[in-house]
Amino acid sequence: MKQFKQILLGSAAFLSIAGFSLTVNADQVEHTVRSHDTLSNISIQYFGDASYVNKIAQDNNISNPDIIFDGQQLKINTDGSAEVSAPATTTEPAVAEVQADTQTEAQPEQTTQSPSGRTLTMESTAYSSDPADTLGGGTVTATGQNLLSNPMAVAVDPNVIPLGTRLYVEGYGEAIASDTGGAIQGNIVDVHFSTYAECIAWGRRTVQVTILD
Repeated sequence: MKQFKQILLGSAAFLSIAGFSLTVNADQVEHTVRSHDTLSNISIQYFGDASYVNKIAQDNNISNPDIIFDGQQLKINTDGSAEVSAPATTTEPAVAEVQADTQTEAQPEQTTQSPSGRTLTMESTAYSSDPADTLGGGTVTATGQNLLSNPMAVAVDPNVIPLGTRLYVEGYGEAIASDTGGAIQGNIVDVHFSTYAECIAWGRRTVQVTILD
Protein backbone atom coordinates (compact mmCIF):
# COMPACT_ATOMS: atom_id res chain seq x y z
CA MET A 1 0.00 0.00 0.00
CA LYS A 2 1.09 3.60 -0.32
CA GLN A 3 3.50 4.81 2.34
CA PHE A 4 3.80 8.52 1.42
CA LYS A 5 1.92 11.25 3.23
CA GLN A 6 -0.53 13.13 1.03
CA ILE A 7 -1.63 16.38 2.54
CA LEU A 8 -3.56 19.25 1.05
CA LEU A 9 -3.44 22.87 2.02
CA GLY A 10 -6.78 24.10 3.27
CA SER A 11 -8.23 23.68 6.69
CA ALA A 12 -6.19 21.25 8.83
CA ALA A 13 -7.89 19.13 11.46
CA PHE A 14 -5.22 19.38 14.17
CA LEU A 15 -5.68 17.07 17.15
CA SER A 16 -5.75 18.43 20.68
CA ILE A 17 -2.25 18.05 22.13
CA ALA A 18 -1.79 17.00 25.76
CA GLY A 19 1.68 18.09 26.73
CA PHE A 20 3.73 21.07 27.80
CA SER A 21 5.21 24.23 26.34
CA LEU A 22 8.81 25.32 26.12
CA THR A 23 10.52 28.42 24.68
CA VAL A 24 13.03 28.15 21.85
CA ASN A 25 15.52 31.01 21.86
CA ALA A 26 17.04 30.29 18.45
CA ASP A 27 16.33 31.63 14.99
CA GLN A 28 16.32 28.12 13.54
CA VAL A 29 15.28 24.74 14.89
CA GLU A 30 15.18 21.33 13.26
CA HIS A 31 11.98 19.31 13.11
CA THR A 32 11.85 15.61 12.20
CA VAL A 33 8.66 14.76 10.32
CA ARG A 34 6.49 12.12 12.01
CA SER A 35 3.74 10.00 10.53
CA HIS A 36 1.00 12.37 11.72
CA ASP A 37 2.67 15.62 10.61
CA THR A 38 1.45 18.04 7.97
CA LEU A 39 2.98 21.39 7.04
CA SER A 40 -0.16 22.98 8.43
CA ASN A 41 0.15 21.50 11.91
CA ILE A 42 3.93 22.12 11.92
CA SER A 43 3.19 25.77 11.13
CA ILE A 44 0.69 25.91 13.99
CA GLN A 45 3.17 24.24 16.35
CA TYR A 46 5.99 26.71 15.72
CA PHE A 47 4.22 29.91 14.68
CA GLY A 48 0.77 29.66 16.27
CA ASP A 49 -1.22 29.50 13.00
CA ALA A 50 -1.21 27.77 9.62
CA SER A 51 -0.18 30.79 7.52
CA TYR A 52 3.51 29.85 7.47
CA VAL A 53 3.14 26.71 5.30
CA ASN A 54 4.69 28.36 2.23
CA LYS A 55 7.52 29.84 4.30
CA ILE A 56 8.44 26.40 5.68
CA ALA A 57 8.24 24.91 2.18
CA GLN A 58 10.48 27.63 0.72
CA ASP A 59 13.02 27.41 3.56
CA ASN A 60 13.35 23.66 2.91
CA ASN A 61 13.27 23.72 -0.90
CA ILE A 62 10.01 21.75 -0.96
CA SER A 63 8.62 22.15 -4.47
CA ASN A 64 5.25 20.61 -3.57
CA PRO A 65 4.09 21.72 -0.09
CA ASP A 66 1.32 19.12 -0.27
CA ILE A 67 3.74 16.23 0.33
CA ILE A 68 6.19 15.52 3.16
CA PHE A 69 7.72 12.24 4.28
CA ASP A 70 8.35 10.38 7.54
CA GLY A 71 11.84 11.12 8.89
CA GLN A 72 12.33 14.21 6.73
CA GLN A 73 14.40 16.92 8.48
CA LEU A 74 12.86 20.39 8.26
CA LYS A 75 14.59 23.63 9.19
CA ILE A 76 12.15 25.96 10.94
CA ASN A 77 13.26 29.60 10.85
CA THR A 78 11.46 31.14 13.79
CA ASP A 79 13.23 34.54 13.54
CA GLY A 80 13.61 34.73 17.31
CA SER A 81 11.84 33.25 20.31
CA ALA A 82 8.80 31.17 19.48
CA GLU A 83 6.39 29.33 21.70
CA VAL A 84 6.61 25.64 20.79
CA SER A 85 4.12 23.05 21.97
CA ALA A 86 5.80 19.70 22.61
CA PRO A 87 3.28 17.02 21.58
CA ALA A 88 2.61 14.06 23.83
CA THR A 89 2.54 10.57 22.42
CA THR A 90 -0.87 9.70 21.03
CA THR A 91 -2.35 6.72 19.29
CA GLU A 92 -4.64 8.89 17.18
CA PRO A 93 -2.76 10.36 14.15
CA ALA A 94 -3.50 13.85 12.93
CA VAL A 95 -5.08 14.14 9.49
CA ALA A 96 -5.64 16.81 6.88
CA GLU A 97 -9.09 17.49 5.51
CA VAL A 98 -9.52 18.06 1.81
CA GLN A 99 -11.28 21.14 0.47
CA ALA A 100 -14.91 20.61 -0.50
CA ASP A 101 -14.29 20.89 -4.22
CA THR A 102 -11.49 18.28 -4.08
CA GLN A 103 -13.67 15.92 -2.08
CA THR A 104 -16.35 16.14 -4.75
CA GLU A 105 -13.84 15.20 -7.45
CA ALA A 106 -12.70 12.07 -5.59
CA GLN A 107 -16.10 10.80 -4.51
CA PRO A 108 -17.67 7.89 -6.40
CA GLU A 109 -21.41 7.66 -6.73
CA GLN A 110 -22.98 7.25 -3.30
CA THR A 111 -26.25 5.90 -2.02
CA THR A 112 -28.86 8.46 -1.07
CA GLN A 113 -29.87 6.78 2.17
CA SER A 114 -27.79 6.97 5.32
CA PRO A 115 -26.49 3.52 6.28
CA SER A 116 -27.34 2.03 9.64
CA GLY A 117 -24.97 0.11 11.87
CA ARG A 118 -22.05 0.61 14.23
CA THR A 119 -20.04 3.64 13.16
CA LEU A 120 -16.33 4.25 13.74
CA THR A 121 -14.36 7.46 13.25
CA MET A 122 -11.25 6.47 11.33
CA GLU A 123 -8.40 7.91 9.30
CA SER A 124 -8.47 7.18 5.58
CA THR A 125 -5.86 7.05 2.84
CA ALA A 126 -6.22 5.76 -0.72
CA TYR A 127 -4.45 3.36 -3.07
CA SER A 128 -4.87 2.33 -6.68
CA SER A 129 -4.40 -0.54 -9.12
CA ASP A 130 -3.41 2.07 -11.71
CA PRO A 131 0.09 1.32 -13.14
CA ALA A 132 0.85 5.03 -12.61
CA ASP A 133 0.69 4.39 -8.87
CA THR A 134 4.12 2.86 -8.25
CA LEU A 135 3.19 2.15 -4.63
CA GLY A 136 -0.17 0.60 -5.47
CA GLY A 137 -1.32 -2.77 -4.29
CA GLY A 138 -1.82 -4.65 -7.57
CA THR A 139 -5.08 -5.82 -9.09
CA VAL A 140 -6.11 -8.59 -6.66
CA THR A 141 -6.86 -8.06 -2.96
CA ALA A 142 -5.82 -10.24 -0.03
CA THR A 143 -9.15 -12.06 -0.22
CA GLY A 144 -8.96 -12.59 -4.01
CA GLN A 145 -11.23 -9.73 -5.14
CA ASN A 146 -10.41 -8.63 -8.70
CA LEU A 147 -10.07 -4.85 -8.55
CA LEU A 148 -10.34 -4.46 -12.31
CA SER A 149 -13.86 -5.88 -12.36
CA ASN A 150 -14.90 -4.84 -8.84
CA PRO A 151 -12.92 -1.74 -7.78
CA MET A 152 -14.89 -0.96 -4.59
CA ALA A 153 -12.56 -2.36 -1.93
CA VAL A 154 -11.15 -1.23 1.40
CA ALA A 155 -7.89 -2.31 3.04
CA VAL A 156 -8.19 -2.70 6.81
CA ASP A 157 -6.37 -3.94 9.87
CA PRO A 158 -8.06 -7.34 10.43
CA ASN A 159 -7.59 -6.89 14.17
CA VAL A 160 -9.92 -3.88 13.99
CA ILE A 161 -12.27 -4.83 11.13
CA PRO A 162 -12.39 -8.49 10.04
CA LEU A 163 -11.81 -9.24 6.36
CA GLY A 164 -15.05 -9.79 4.48
CA THR A 165 -16.96 -7.16 6.50
CA ARG A 166 -19.36 -5.05 4.47
CA LEU A 167 -18.67 -1.34 5.10
CA TYR A 168 -19.95 2.08 4.21
CA VAL A 169 -17.16 4.68 4.09
CA GLU A 170 -18.21 8.32 4.21
CA GLY A 171 -17.46 10.03 0.90
CA TYR A 172 -16.54 6.72 -0.77
CA GLY A 173 -19.52 4.41 -0.63
CA GLU A 174 -20.29 0.78 0.17
CA ALA A 175 -17.46 -1.72 -0.17
CA ILE A 176 -16.02 -4.93 1.26
CA ALA A 177 -13.08 -5.02 3.67
CA SER A 178 -11.10 -7.24 1.33
CA ASP A 179 -7.51 -6.08 1.52
CA THR A 180 -4.64 -5.48 3.96
CA GLY A 181 -1.35 -3.59 3.93
CA GLY A 182 1.79 -3.11 5.96
CA ALA A 183 0.92 0.53 6.69
CA ILE A 184 -2.71 -0.25 7.51
CA GLN A 185 -2.54 -0.84 11.23
CA GLY A 186 -4.98 0.28 13.87
CA ASN A 187 -7.66 2.90 13.32
CA ILE A 188 -7.12 3.43 9.58
CA VAL A 189 -8.69 2.31 6.30
CA ASP A 190 -7.23 2.49 2.77
CA VAL A 191 -9.87 2.89 0.05
CA HIS A 192 -9.23 1.69 -3.52
CA PHE A 193 -9.64 3.80 -6.65
CA SER A 194 -9.18 2.76 -10.26
CA THR A 195 -6.94 5.74 -11.07
CA TYR A 196 -3.96 7.29 -9.33
CA ALA A 197 -5.43 10.77 -9.88
CA GLU A 198 -8.42 9.84 -7.73
CA CYS A 199 -6.07 8.76 -4.94
CA ILE A 200 -4.29 12.12 -5.04
CA ALA A 201 -7.64 13.91 -4.92
CA TRP A 202 -8.80 11.79 -1.96
CA GLY A 203 -5.64 12.52 0.02
CA ARG A 204 -5.73 11.77 3.73
CA ARG A 205 -8.86 12.53 5.73
CA THR A 206 -11.03 11.57 8.69
CA VAL A 207 -14.13 9.55 7.75
CA GLN A 208 -17.06 7.81 9.39
CA VAL A 209 -16.95 4.06 8.71
CA THR A 210 -20.21 2.19 9.25
CA ILE A 211 -20.17 -1.58 9.82
CA LEU A 212 -23.11 -2.88 7.77
CA ASP A 213 -22.92 -6.52 8.86
